[in-house]
Order: sequence, then structure tokens, then C-alpha cells
Amino acid sequence: MNKGIPYLLAVLVALTLSAGWAAPVLALFEHAYSCLQGGGGLDLVRLRCEPRPDGLGALLGSWPFWATAAGLAASALAATRLPRWPRSLR
Repeated sequence: MNKGIPYLLAVLVALTLSAGWAAPVLALFEHAYSCLQGGGGLDLVRLRCEPRPDGLGALLGSWPFWATAAGLAASALAATRLPRWPRSLR
């Protein structure tokens, strides 16, 4: 590895920090951390903290995850359980 690369990276990090780009990014991470630490969910489109739904609302809110998991499980079962055709019929 070239010996100058760590120095170049250090200079790039220093330039990034001096340009003021790090402050908004760190503020976003701090906001997300405090929201998640409080038990809420962060809406990244609107950048606001939303409370987690409880009970039936939480169950209905996670339906895309469970539908995807069921679809993947069904396709994996179908792929592994299909009958094997003899080589003479292929």
C-alpha cells in the first residue's frame, strides 16, 4: 500500500469537516438516535419522529415484510419439491 494514502485520507477528512458538511449529517444521526432510543420510528422523508404503533396497528403495519417472507418460503418450497423429470424426457 502506498504510504501517502493515509495522509491523503486525513487531508480529505479535514477538508470535509472544515467545509461544514459534517454538522448537518451528525445532527441527523443524533436526531435519529434520540428518536429510536425513545421507542419511536424515524420518517426519513419528513425527518420527524413518529411513535411506534401498538397492538393490531403494529401487526398490520408490518404486512409487507410477512408477505415477502411467505412468498419467498413458498417459492423455495416449490423449487425444492418439484418432481424431477427423467433425462430421457427433457
